[in-house]
Amino acid sequence: MKTLYKQYIVVTLAVIVVSITMSMLLIGQIYQSQIRPNTDAKNYEVAQEVKNIITTMPRDSYEAYFESVAKLGYQIAVVNQSGNVSMYGNNFNKVELNDDMLNIIGSDNDYHGIQEYQGSSLFMDHFANDIQNTVGVAFSFNNENYAFFIRPANATLFSEMHLLLVSFIIITAVVILLTMILLARQLVRPLKQLQEATEQIAQEDYDIYLQIDRNDELGQLATQFQKMANRLAENDQIKKDFINNVSHDFQSPLLNIQGYANVLKDAENTEEERVQYLEIIEQETKRLSALTKQLLLLSSLDQKNLPIEKKRYSLDKQLKERLFSKRWKLDDKQMELVYELEPIEVFADEQLFEQVWDNLLSNAIRYSEDKGKIIVTCSKKDDDIIVVIQDYGIGIPEEALEKVKERFYRVDPSRSSQSSGLGLAIVTEIVKRHKGQFNIKSELGKGTKVEIILPN
Repeated sequence: MKTLYKQYIVVTLAVIVVSITMSMLLIGQIYQSQIRPNTDAKNYEVAQEVKNIITTMPRDSYEAYFESVAKLGYQIAVVNQSGNVSMYGNNFNKVELNDDMLNIIGSDNDYHGIQEYQGSSLFMDHFANDIQNTVGVAFSFNNENYAFFIRPANATLFSEMHLLLVSFIIITAVVILLTMILLARQLVRPLKQLQEATEQIAQEDYDIYLQIDRNDELGQLATQFQKMANRLAENDQIKKDFINNVSHDFQSPLLNIQGYANVLKDAENTEEERVQYLEIIEQETKRLSALTKQLLLLSSLDQKNLPIEKKRYSLDKQLKERLFSKRWKLDDKQMELVYELEPIEVFADEQLFEQVWDNLLSNAIRYSEDKGKIIVTCSKKDDDIIVVIQDYGIGIPEEALEKVKERFYRVDPSRSSQSSGLGLAIVTEIVKRHKGQFNIKSELGKGTKVEIILPN
């Protein structure tokens, strides 16, 4: 498997090689078009000066003069008419004379080998230690024709500054390569952790702690990944609690139904007892039916597959109908109902909001004391529709205000038979699907105020 680390190193090396190759090609073009002609011209000027001085010198001293010039950093080869070569300074590695070089002897022509030399590659021709890579001029001495060929010695061309420059380039390339390797390692390490964490999550193990402390995009990714893992752990726990709660809430009425059904088999039961037991079985059956409907509704809301059939309808009329449907419960507890409903139309799913008002009103009645009071208002403010249901019942502890919106959460577990713990969760999901707000304010022992805000 090609790891990201290896791919990064290979790409880095490839970039370096391609960059060097392109640089060499570019430098070669510059050398061919500018540096080579200038170098040839400069060396030709030196050759002319040497020729002018030689022609005025005695025979015994011109060889010493060539030695002196060579010591200044030049390579010199003197060729006579017979093709014999005498060298001064460093010897040439290649001493094969071409026809152009031999033809200038005894003529007025010059030889421009530096400009015309074709060696191995590009600008490296500049350092070719070949007698053909020179500038040559003809001269006569004691009625004999000669030609000398001259070029700077490589030691002169490659000075201390050049050495420093090449060393700098090599060191820079090594440092860049090592830096890229370290950078690749630093880049791959958090990705490796994220990969391992992903595999851990795939095994449904959400106990993850990423040790990635960065301020870049990888750090942000790690932070969001950690949040996702924490959220998955919470959801996993919620799922387990949900299964436990559903099992408990189904088990309790089923046991009651089974128990009273067994009791009914007893022939000694009076008619009054039989009616009482049947009523209990009926209540438990209704309780199971209601719980099943709420679970199906909540599941549909979760999966986002419940169709939202919005239409414009009278909200105040809907609230009045829900209030009148609860009238017998209010009368049983001798409660006072106060409502103030402005004529308002809302664009929403009418059936879903019947569930919302039914759940909220049922809670307000259930957790209010006898002879209590409930106030319901419906009003419009700016572009919002606000429905408030306020009771003066037992209230909710401050630490439980947000938890009551969770599924199966009950402030008082001992009252589990009164509620399934799904009502406010359903309200929360329906309001969210309508892009509204659901707020709860409560004070223990003084009552609860719920507020639904819907866009108009």
